[in-house]
Amino acid sequence: MALFNIHDSPSSSSSYLSSSITTNAADLDSLSCKRKCRQQETSNISSLLDLSSYPNETNVCLHLSLSFCNCIQIAKKLKLAHQETNLDAAGTSSDSSTNGADPWKIKKVLTASDLGNNSRLLLKKELAKKWVVPFVDKLAEAEKDGVKVPVFDVDTQSLRSLVFKIWPSNGSHVFIDTWNKDFVAKRNLKAGDEIGLKWDKKEKKFDFSVLRRG
Repeated sequence: MALFNIHDSPSSSSSYLSSSITTNAADLDSLSCKRKCRQQETSNISSLLDLSSYPNETNVCLHLSLSFCNCIQIAKKLKLAHQETNLDAAGTSSDSSTNGADPWKIKKVLTASDLGNNSRLLLKKELAKKWVVPFVDKLAEAEKDGVKVPVFDVDTQSLRSLVFKIWPSNGSHVFIDTWNKDFVAKRNLKAGDEIGLKWDKKEKKFDFSVLRRG
């Protein structure tokens, strides 16, 4: 710390002391704020992501620091990381079994009509629109001749294909073509069996499994 001459005037000494006190207070306040920020950075992420403490999200630091505070930058970075994590989780439905969620988005207990000579698996319209239609290329063709899609039997580890079609007359969503040959016959499917379907985002294919025998 710099020294001042004892012969200096009282006013200059007082001014220097006041300036020193103010500077030290600012340094202490800055140190305190940085310490708080470090504590926040390692605390529960959910509390950091709550920007409600900043009125109207104007990003105003409430630490009343006399110097720069990086608390807002920390909160923004953690919020962005949290959002990216959520997006990754939402977009990886094929891996949802690892976190306890049921990965099979479409389930159906087979009926006699699913096993007949028409060779078609009828899907619930609302489920097909949510879990099949968004992943089918050339959707316009689905209402004409249908669109061929890869279907992987996870039980037998065999890759097949089916044709996804939307019947224009009644709007039914079905899998047709080799349904009887490659699935009903080869898996010995019976009425009352429950099957499951899901989209594999990574491999760009539908997964199939016999979930339960009737």
